[in-house]
Amino acid sequence: MPAAAPESPGLDLSLNEQERSLLLGLLERELQDTHVEARRTENPRFQEMVHQEEAILRGLIGKLRRP
Repeated sequence: MPAAAPESPGLDLSLNEQERSLLLGLLERELQDTHVEARRTENPRFQEMVHQEEAILRGLIGKLRRP
């Protein structure tokens, strides 16, 4: 069994409200586009990759929505 990859250090990012709002909007639009892309593809490998991207986008959006 391979050893677990070491966790990379986190990234702290300071955003003002305008920057946070813009980034959140961009990520939400990308999530919508990615969802459409996943539904249109018939390639299972590509579809899995797109689903992984969706999960990452949802995580980022959740973090930006937190107060």
